[in-house]
Amino acid sequence: MRNKKTHIARIMIAQKEIHSIDQLDLLARKIVEGYLMGLHKSPFHGFSAEFREHRLYNTGDPLKSIDQKVFARTDKLFVKKFDEETNLKCHMVLDVSHSMFFPKDAAKNKLDFSIVAIASLIRLLKKQRDAFGLTTFSSDILQQVDAKLSEKNKQQIYAILSQYLNNQQPPQQTSNICDSLNKVAASIQKRSLVIIFTDLFESFQTQDTAFEERFIKAIQHLSFKKNEVILFNVMKHKEEVDFEFENKPIEYIDIESGESIKLASNQLQSQYQSAMSSKLDYIKTKCIHLGIDFVEVDIDRDYHIILDTFLRKRTKLG
Repeated sequence: MRNKKTHIARIMIAQKEIHSIDQLDLLARKIVEGYLMGLHKSPFHGFSAEFREHRLYNTGDPLKSIDQKVFARTDKLFVKKFDEETNLKCHMVLDVSHSMFFPKDAAKNKLDFSIVAIASLIRLLKKQRDAFGLTTFSSDILQQVDAKLSEKNKQQIYAILSQYLNNQQPPQQTSNICDSLNKVAASIQKRSLVIIFTDLFESFQTQDTAFEERFIKAIQHLSFKKNEVILFNVMKHKEEVDFEFENKPIEYIDIESGESIKLASNQLQSQYQSAMSSKLDYIKTKCIHLGIDFVEVDIDRDYHIILDTFLRKRTKLG
């Protein structure tokens, strides 16, 4: 157990030092390899098999395709025969609005955590020969990469993610989650797995309908098109869910609107916790009824909950 904790600590330290696509890829590989090592006794045993079957080597086949382990055992030349078609299309949807940069000036914020999680999922998807794409949004769709299985697609997505990792002074991007998800749903033509990373904080205001109701309608749009959906609600739980701050007058600033209020945390804690619990319970209950996986994620913990949830869903989809 001590070794496992040390491994996770080293991963978290490394995350502070990501300055390039290669470093992001290396960190994702470390996370996935460390995770898969612990699966040998789990229900996911055998997940990492990438090929369909072996066949005899034919003249003209690339030498690097020869399975050296099989050759050592049998003294015969076999190559791995891969499936030509991808098994699944996976669209990852990332909220890059200003609230996702919380906590500001910290070694790791919600967006950093989500980016590394997405990079790790791409490695798993690539292992299974599943296609992967990315959509980023704030007040509107910002970037969209179609779901494909290729190294070029991976590099394109990593380039986008790296830009956000290295953005020390993010633009004031407000969030319109509901409209953005509706546009994502309209853009997906074939049944897919849609994985959403968001903190569920929206700047858009309307007098007609509460955010929670509009959000459920938007996510219904995805599920009605027969997509499978995983919603990762990414938060820094100590501050954003439990509202634990020093009990002294503090200026609280809305990271998206810029509005501020100064008070002691005990003046607001119970009211805040009640409102947050009501919001999350409503969304979680509605998601369960729709067959959508709603997963609360604390960025102060490791990535296991992300990978566990994905593999369970992937195993279910076959």
